[in-house]
Order: sequence, then C-alpha cells, then structure tokens
Amino acid sequence: MARGFVLAATHSGAGKTTITMALLKALKERGLDVQGCKVGPDFIDPQFHQAVTGNPSYNLDSCLMGDAGVKEQFRQLLAQNRHQDSNRRPLSEKVMVVEGVMGLYDGLGSRKENGSTAWIARLLNLPVILIIDGAGMSTSAAAMVKGYRDYDPQLTIGGVIINRISGEKHYELLRSAIERDTGLPCLGWMKKDQALHLGSRHLGLVPAAEVDALMQTIQRSSEAAQKTINIEALLQAAAPLDTDTSAGKHFRPEEHQPNKTRTFTLGIARDRAFHFYYPANLDWLTEQGFKLVEVSPLKDAALPENLDGLYIGGGFPEIFGEELEANSSFREDLLEKAKGGLPIYAECGGFQYLCENLTDFDGNTWEMASVLPGRARMTDRLQRFGYGIIETLPAKGFFTEKLRISGHEFHRGVVDSEEENLINVTKMQDPQDMSEARKWSCGLARYNTFGAFPHVFFQSNPRYIMEWLKKIPEWQPKKIRKEGKE
Repeated sequence: MARGFVLAATHSGAGKTTITMALLKALKERGLDVQGCKVGPDFIDPQFHQAVTGNPSYNLDSCLMGDAGVKEQFRQLLAQNRHQDSNRRPLSEKVMVVEGVMGLYDGLGSRKENGSTAWIARLLNLPVILIIDGAGMSTSAAAMVKGYRDYDPQLTIGGVIINRISGEKHYELLRSAIERDTGLPCLGWMKKDQALHLGSRHLGLVPAAEVDALMQTIQRSSEAAQKTINIEALLQAAAPLDTDTSAGKHFRPEEHQPNKTRTFTLGIARDRAFHFYYPANLDWLTEQGFKLVEVSPLKDAALPENLDGLYIGGGFPEIFGEELEANSSFREDLLEKAKGGLPIYAECGGFQYLCENLTDFDGNTWEMASVLPGRARMTDRLQRFGYGIIETLPAKGFFTEKLRISGHEFHRGVVDSEEENLINVTKMQDPQDMSEARKWSCGLARYNTFGAFPHVFFQSNPRYIMEWLKKIPEWQPKKIRKEGKE
C-alpha cells in the first residue's frame, strides 16, 4: 500500500518547509516508509527532508527533467523497497510527500503548464494539501482558499492546514468559514512560534548541516503538529498509488544504458562548503559504473590516490573562504592532479573554488585552487536566477560537439577572466512571452577540467556530462604509469 500528497502554500514564506519537516517526522514515527520529494531545482529543502527521513529526497522539476522525467523519477522512487529491521521485514506503508515551491501556481511564466507545484501535482495525480498563513484573518481565509481551489478545476485540493494563528479559537473561526464556504476540510493548524523558525541567508534557508540543534527544532515542531494536525485525516486525504514497477516509460536514453563493467572511482566533494547535488545525478553516475567516494576540500589533506575523476558541486565557498584557503595542502594536490589530467567537473560554488581566488561579501579575497583562469567575486545582488538553455561551443575546446541541455542558476557570484567562455545560455521563458530572451556566456576549461555556474540534470541529455566522463580513459594511462604499473 502506498499513498502520496503534495504540500503547497499560497506563497513563499507561509511556513511550508517547517510544516513539511514536522509532518515528515510525524509520519516516520508511525513506522511508515517516508519518501520526500521537492518541486523545482532547490537543493536545501531536500537536505532537510533527508535529515528527517534518512532517505535522499529527489527533485521533481519539469523545466529541467521534462514531464516524462518527472513521472519516471516518481515511479522509480515509488518502486523502491526499504526495510525496517535486520530481518528485512517491509515497512507497512510507503508515503510519498512532495513539498511544493513558492506559491501553488507559481512557475515559469504565467501558463498553468509551467512547472509549478500545481502542474507537478496534476502530472502525478496527487492531491494538494494547501497551507495558508492565517495571521490577521478570519472569513477572508475562506475567500482565499476558494480562489485557489477554483483557479484550476483539474487540480484536487484535498485539505487545508492553517499556519501562524494565535490559538484554537482563532483556528475554529477560520475552519468554520473555510469548510462552510468551500467544502474543503481543514486538517489542522500550527501556532506562530519563532522557536520553530528555520534561519535563512542570501540564497534561502541555511543548509541543514549548518543549522544548530536542527533535529531538536524538528522534534519540537513535530510534537506541536501532532497535537493540532489530524495525521489520520491527512493520510486519508492522500491518494492511493500504484507501485507496479513495470508501469511507465523508462526515461534513460537507450544509448546510455547503465554500464556494469566499469570500475572507475569518482570523487564527490561533500562538506559544509560543497553539498549541492541532485541525488538523481549521483544515481546516474553509479548506474554508469562509477564508485562514488566523498572528499572534503575543507578537511582532507589531499585527494585519494585512486581517483579517476572529481565532481565539485555547488554550495557556499564564499562563507568558508578562510578555511578553504587555509587548507593549502588540498589545494596544491588538486592543482597538481588537474595539471596531470585528472578529469574534473564543477558547478556554481565548485566552479568558483577552482578559480584563482574568491572575494567574499565583506571584500576579503581568499586563495582558491587556481585550476581555472578566473577570479571569483561575490556581489550585492543576484546575478542570475532562473532556468536557461545551455548550448556548448565546441570551437572553444573541451566540448567536441554542439549540445543543448536545460540548466538552472541562482547565485550572486561572478567570475572575471580573460579567457573565452565555453557555453552560451539563453534564459528560459514562457512561450507566450514574445520579448527577446536574455543571453549570456559562461564556463571555463583548462587541462581536463570544466566549470560553469549552471546546475544540470544529467539524464536530460547525458551526452553533455559524457563530454567530461569520456576524458577519464585519457587520464587512466597517465595514472597507471604514475603508480608504476607499466
């Protein structure tokens, strides 16, 4: 038996993530197999999901993955079997909990087929549990809920949770109006409590690894939720799901079926400075035959000797500039191996780390790895925010063919360089928007290393990432000779 639902809000800042954490914890404590998902490209909310459930949380983003990719990712997660003890007894029931993004209908442009939370819910045939901020409201709450219900008749809203209200009397006032005037059930409420607030910084919430006493905060919010939210009614509102693993079209392109014969080892930079990775990308690398090994640019003295490649994801190197500079032995070893041909791929924060230096928000300049010919610096405003269509420039080196892939950028950093960029990016926009789309260039390469700001979903065009991975055989002979094996 499996069930699923979407937690959505009327707008950003309504308390969606706090309530999601509380409910994930409450469901897990019931012995359920809880699988979190996140609508959109965000990296931080899925980290919170995993901190609660112990299971990686996956993004569902139709702008990066396409509608077919969203359906296939959800199908694969639904088909996974997890066990609750050493006797491998299956958990009694799987619950798929999908956290929305921004407001319920907010996505790319103004069409309903825009990658919004509502669109993902429709794709997956999941009911929406609508979270509203009830502060300072009474009967107006019913008008608001009715508007969200009626805006898209093809969407099912299974219930309402009211957040940030003063207490039970306030809840009863709003509940009676909502249920009377919309026919939708209210499933419960949460009181406004600053102690349950999750901190934020320039790109959203502070990552889970940096939140002091995170689990204590989540435990308090879960205990509060279980007193005021009807968990049984929530589960009843969830949609039953078909766990037939044969259903649906396999998303992986035929020419990139998993290769079980490779034994290459790939380093994944993971610590407080670098931790923005899509679990689906790591799964794909594993399916290609790579053994993934975590490394830390903050704490490790050097890279492992047996690496065949290195992937440095995004994160917040600007927050940890002093510590990254202080670990000179790691930077020197990384540079030496890069010069020797170690294939390296970096996104966003990882791209900045591979530059010569990085200037943080306070104007401090820290020495970085000096693998790529550029200087990174942070600015006081967003430089890029949104989806883009990436086009590679094979004439500039590194890439051997012209490729297109969707990407996402969200950063305040820039990289200054005298070298030519390797990719062009065209901002993705609503097809009904007839204005000229913004364009920019990005990305640097040197040795067998490539770095750029956009984050991509590998499976949407594996040939893009294969341009990096196919350099591993070039590195292999050099590595073997260095180890004295021939």
